[in-house]
Amino acid sequence: MRTMYDAVTADNILAANPRPQMVAGYVDKIKLEPWSGGDWALFPDAVKVQIVKKATTNAGHVLDVEPGDATPSEAPGWVKMRRAAGADPTVYCNASTWPTVRAAFQAAGVAEPHWWIAHYDGDPTIPAGAVAKQYRGDVAPGYDVSSVVDYWPGVDPAPGAPGGSAAQTTQGVELMERITVTPKDKGSHAVRLYLPGGPNCRVVVRPRLAQKDAKSPVWIGHIFAWGDDGAGVGHDPATVPGYDDRLDNHRTYLLPGALWCDLNYSSADPFEIDILG
Repeated sequence: MRTMYDAVTADNILAANPRPQMVAGYVDKIKLEPWSGGDWALFPDAVKVQIVKKATTNAGHVLDVEPGDATPSEAPGWVKMRRAAGADPTVYCNASTWPTVRAAFQAAGVAEPHWWIAHYDGDPTIPAGAVAKQYRGDVAPGYDVSSVVDYWPGVDPAPGAPGGSAAQTTQGVELMERITVTPKDKGSHAVRLYLPGGPNCRVVVRPRLAQKDAKSPVWIGHIFAWGDDGAGVGHDPATVPGYDDRLDNHRTYLLPGALWCDLNYSSADPFEIDILG
């Protein structure tokens, strides 16, 4: 289990721990300003969790569902939007609101996301079904403290990947294979991937992070996926309005039920693809 700090004002976290293991901050604005690049740079060694307040923001790892931010009824739509963009999203809410938010997913027919639950009882024990618990709130000079599981899907690198959990199976997802794609040129190409099927099937595209913070981006276009009956299973990210096809960091694409897919890409440099199921 890990400890994570979050705050509206990033500097406040330094009062608690100048080298935290994990930090969380906002990346969009309703009233208060989001964290700047300089704020995130205060924590060079930390795992960074991006929170959004608005359900219309197609970014971030976590949607904040609480008064003044997103509502329970808006959460399923945000989760669908983020999954279509290749993310494996999480929703934050307090323990008393959790049943209402879960009911919204059931009513919308949307599979539940990962859960970050707030309950300020001073007990770091994470409730069953959640990946994190915020158990201390508004600690002076103004930060919150959460306990976090050792592997948070959608935030941490895939299990078995460099910098990720040593475990090969977590949350019902197993790393099946890693392949290296070496483009012959900078043009558009496709690679066929053979997949395990099942509800947890996904691929993680892993651009290589070059030295001195330079990036080796990969562009991912259409992903055409098929199931055991030879019919397409959907989940093509390029059909989603507003889809950003440039990857500067690792991105997960959910392909439940897919047994193979053709992934269209362009890149000047080699990159890796993890196949999980």
